[in-house]
Amino acid sequence: MIVICIARRIGFTSQRGVVALAAVLLLLISAPGGSVQAAGGAGEFIQDLGERAVNVLRDKDKTTYAEREFAFRNILVEGFHIKTISRFVLGRHWGKATQKQRDAYNDIFVDFIVRVYASRFDAYDGEVFKITQALESEIEGDTIVRTQILRPSGGTPIGVDYRVRKIDGAYKVVDVNVEGISMLHTHRVEFASVINRKGMEGLLEELRTQVEARSSNSVN
Repeated sequence: MIVICIARRIGFTSQRGVVALAAVLLLLISAPGGSVQAAGGAGEFIQDLGERAVNVLRDKDKTTYAEREFAFRNILVEGFHIKTISRFVLGRHWGKATQKQRDAYNDIFVDFIVRVYASRFDAYDGEVFKITQALESEIEGDTIVRTQILRPSGGTPIGVDYRVRKIDGAYKVVDVNVEGISMLHTHRVEFASVINRKGMEGLLEELRTQVEARSSNSVN
């Protein structure tokens, strides 16, 4: 329900959009559990991201919203390869955009993602993830780190796969897959839908509006 509410607020309301929001949210509100021995370096990288996120969440009573958002931004920028993600999400529309539009899109993309997800930090309720295995992928020499999200209330675990790529000697997340649905492909469909209705300038305005709205509504 929490994730559905987020999707409605930002204007991306399809079921695929909801799952995409859930994907990143689950990583960034999860305390790591289980062994990463079988997952190697990529698994250790994912576990470290989770530990850093949980440290932010556990300090929420001692920190301001702005401080938590700043910490979240650092985790996102350092752990995810934003250039790969943002370019893929825009798809064919990147080639059609002017240089000015590309620059504006690059400037607003991280702010948009940060504002959307950081605002949900207080929803953390003890969820944990368990790394189950790591598989080599045929794409770019990526590693797929498979995890299960375990909810404190019980129920069937949620399968979440993180596509990890070594770029310039460092591990980076380039996609998150929840129950067979890719975050990148989902956001790509949602952004394309906005562009088809409103054009590239319309997408940029939508992203700016959401960033500004969340900024004004943020509380300590």
